[in-house]
Amino acid sequence: MTSPEWTIRQAAVDEIERLVDLRMAMFDAMDLLDEENRERIRGDCCAYFEATLPTEVFRVWIAVALDADESGIKPGASSDEAGTCDGELVGSIGLVVHSIPPGPSNRVGKEGYIMNLVTLPDWRRRGIARALLEHVFAVLRSEGVPTASLHASRDGRNLYENLGFKTRDELPEMGLRLV
Repeated sequence: MTSPEWTIRQAAVDEIERLVDLRMAMFDAMDLLDEENRERIRGDCCAYFEATLPTEVFRVWIAVALDADESGIKPGASSDEAGTCDGELVGSIGLVVHSIPPGPSNRVGKEGYIMNLVTLPDWRRRGIARALLEHVFAVLRSEGVPTASLHASRDGRNLYENLGFKTRDELPEMGLRLV
């Protein structure tokens, strides 16, 4: 199967509007947005990205469609091979590394939280989400972060399990809405 060519690179601060477009597409795919709240959520996302991207508290990598005739880059090429390009953003992944108290399964006390993994519908089933995840795994390994977690959508669960994510019955995540 042939696929359009794409590359992965870290997102830049001047791409926040495009990053928020991808996040909104993710919310739409999960049927989480109603028209009444769309602009408020969009503004909240822009504010978060503006505050956290420059400091790298929140980092984002994007999959960018390339013109194969001009680039000569193979699908899945890294930003080192392709350099910065200004093609269509077709996917993204976000990462926050936070500090936790060290424990038996994580003596260094750092954990990666993966979020905002989205591939636009016309670009799905081409290996982009897997490549974005594997890129983030490499970043986490290089930074000595021993564990990563995420919240799985119904559509993403199979991919996450294929890459080794497991649900932990002994430590089920629970949530409480306070506001």
